[in-house]
Order: sequence, then C-alpha cells, then structure tokens
Amino acid sequence: MPVAYKKAKEISKGGKSSYELARQLLLSYFSLKGKSNRKKVKEFLLNGVKVTFPEWLEEKLKKEYDVEKLKESLLKKVTWIRVNTLKADEDKVLKEIENEGIIVERDRDIKYAYKVLKGDINKAKAFKEFKIIAQDKASMAVVEALKPEKSELIYDMTSAPGAKASLIMALTENSSKLIVADIDPKRLEKERKFLHDVGVDLNKVEFILQDSTNKSIRKADKVLLDTPCSLTGMIANEPTVLIRLTKDKVDYYSSLQKRLLEAAVSTSSYVIYASCSLLPEEGEEVVKGYNAKAPLNFGISKGIGNRFVPYIHETEGFFISKIET
Repeated sequence: MPVAYKKAKEISKGGKSSYELARQLLLSYFSLKGKSNRKKVKEFLLNGVKVTFPEWLEEKLKKEYDVEKLKESLLKKVTWIRVNTLKADEDKVLKEIENEGIIVERDRDIKYAYKVLKGDINKAKAFKEFKIIAQDKASMAVVEALKPEKSELIYDMTSAPGAKASLIMALTENSSKLIVADIDPKRLEKERKFLHDVGVDLNKVEFILQDSTNKSIRKADKVLLDTPCSLTGMIANEPTVLIRLTKDKVDYYSSLQKRLLEAAVSTSSYVIYASCSLLPEEGEEVVKGYNAKAPLNFGISKGIGNRFVPYIHETEGFFISKIET
C-alpha cells in the first residue's frame, strides 16, 4: 500500500485523493498486464479501475456470492462509528460532530452504531479526543453476539488492536473483568495504550503475551475468539490482501482457527467465534462438529452462524457463531 500510495501521489493532480487512487490501483492489480510497476501504473491510468481477484480466489467466491456485486461494493468505502461512552455523552458528541458538518445515520440493528454519510470523521475533534471510535458494524456485531454483562470474566483470546475489548468495557460500564491476549508484544503494548486512551479501567484488564492455542486460562464466563484469518472480508480497506493471499495461507489460517477454537471451548461453555473472512474454510467449516448457532437476529443467518456480506450489509465480510457446550 505505501508503494502504491507514493506512485499515486506522484501522478495525482486534484480529483481523487492519492490514497483513493492507490486503493483503486491495488484493487485492479490482477487486471494489469504490465511487467513493471511503472507500466502497471500507466496501464491503470489509461484503462481505469477494474476490480479483479486472483483466479483461484474468484472461483472460491463464486460458489458463495455474487462476485460482480462484491467487486462493485469494494469500490465504495463505508465508515461506521460509535460514541465512546466511557469518555463522553452520546447526544452531546453527535451534536458536536453535526456542527462540524459530519452527517451520520443511526443503525437499525445496533442502537449505538452510526454510518457516516458525509464528512471526514478523522478530522473531527471528538475523534481526536477518543470520544468517537471508528469500528465496522460487523465488528460491533461480534460484541453484540457476546452479550457481555457486568462482573463477568471475559477472555479475549486474540485481542489486539482492542476495539472489541474497549466496546465490551463500554457496554458493561468498566465493570467486566477482562483477560486480553495476543502473540505479538508490540501489538499487545499498542492495545494497552489504546485501552488507556479510550478510558478503559486497566485495573480490570489483565494483558497476556501468549500463543492462545496453548491453554493457559483455566476458566472464564465467556470467551471471545476473533480469529487471525485471510482478511478477505477487509479487502475494501486493505486491498493488499489480494496481492499477499495464497491458497496455502487460507489452509494455514483454517487450521490455526480450529486449534484456537479447541482451546476456547475447553475454557468456557459460552464462546463467540468470529472471522473477518468471506471464505467458508474460515467460518462455517471451522465450527462444524460443535453445538454452533447463529447468535444474532440480523445479518444472514446460516443456522450455525451469521454472515455479513459487503454488498448486502455495507460492512466488512464477517462470520460470527455462538458455541455452547
């Protein structure tokens, strides 16, 4: 993405932002036949945007989705936000951003979720003061499925960067006991700083640096497993996924998710499994064999889970399932 952005900045003269040009260039990458980056850029500028998937990925997605609608949806970036009630009053913040020219629409499924219709939320004073958190609706839906309650011990197995953990604490008014884990020390430290900045009571949070496939937590009231995955559900925001992804990586993540889920169900009788992937190998196929249910009354219910599809729900692609033992 930084390379594409640099090249886009060199040729951008008004109109679309350099970032948007770079994003569209990466979405079009597999349609470009030029052998060098320079030739690919020239071809892109000449022919315009043509969202293209690697052939193997397109074949997989065709079995599950309307691929043309999916490609079209990737060109439109939808921003979702929530007011951080740990730091601010919701009504006051909404009025404040409205005065700055930012127009939002309240979601009908999640009462605290808002879709940005107009304006740059990143420039809002409330955003810079952590009174607003940018979080996709499907990501919020994961915590809605968890249904956190005050005084519960909740284990967030692969927690960084911390948006879901912060929402858990906001919904329980800083009254949950939270164990957050991650395998990367830098990500875990960034999460600690983020949770501090957004007003989470860190006395209620235990940070653990670990590989969560190893069972280190004996028991928790609930477990949130938002698994590492291919990120095919985030292509609109992170189009480099298209270039980096391989069949082997999908197989690797599917296997890893199964091992993480085994550890999760041995820790709690209430597990929310989530994956920001469009592929059944990182969703439906992982929860097969468990007592899996669709935990939400919105999204597409598939019996064993809920699916969120970009061109249907204007969200990232997600699969969410509740497993009770």
